[in-house]
Amino acid sequence: MKKADLHIHSNISDGLSSPEQIVDYVVKNKLADKIYITDHNEIDGAFTALGYNSSRGYNLEVGIGSEISTKSCHILGLDLKKKVKKYMSAKDTMYEILSQGGFPVIAHPFNPFNIKGNHAGGMAVIEEALSSGYPFALEVNGSLNYFTALYHKGRIFSKVTCLATYNKIVVDVVEKLNLSIVGSSDAHTKSAICSAYTSYDHDLISDIRKKKTNYGLHSKSISTAIPYLMYHLLFDIFPMKYKRFLISKFTNLSKNYFQK
Repeated sequence: MKKADLHIHSNISDGLSSPEQIVDYVVKNKLADKIYITDHNEIDGAFTALGYNSSRGYNLEVGIGSEISTKSCHILGLDLKKKVKKYMSAKDTMYEILSQGGFPVIAHPFNPFNIKGNHAGGMAVIEEALSSGYPFALEVNGSLNYFTALYHKGRIFSKVTCLATYNKIVVDVVEKLNLSIVGSSDAHTKSAICSAYTSYDHDLISDIRKKKTNYGLHSKSISTAIPYLMYHLLFDIFPMKYKRFLISKFTNLSKNYFQK
């Protein structure tokens, strides 16, 4: 089985690492066969990663992606050719992604950190997507699993936290409605890459469309979890240009504290 991480942020938006550093890290640590840089409403980081990966001759696939803000949720656009306009309806955003030959994934649909009101749309967005007739997938999000290995195919491997239950809901909805499922990290730091990942056999997007993908999870240390939680609880209200600075400070502080 191959592995892919479909949701990684670079310093083009609010991630800490450059696209080049992300590519080098994934290759060095043999984390995945394919990655997507999905900066917020941007694709420049993805194109930079693609060009750098090609220049280095790495045995890694890099896809062009973006995490697009809609009126009601965040949607990952995979295999894009150009930027997608933000703050459209979820249905119109999906149409635009598909019209480019891309594929839409509803990111963290039940994420409780919905401070701005358009971060996660829950069942309302899923029902809107279903009514459109467009193909799409739901995401199991690694950033909601930092504290435990959690839920997989109906089995609880360790203590379930309040955050873990939101990925459990995704799995239950996918099984109930026979939807496509993917796993991705939503990494803002290199250490979080592949905290959740998609497993597939052949061609990633084709396998997603055919509902042949699954997800995998890796638990992450609390030193990684703390800055993620602080990011959503404290930083999400700030403009993008300040977020990277704030999360970097909390990342360093938490590592220094918890590694003593």
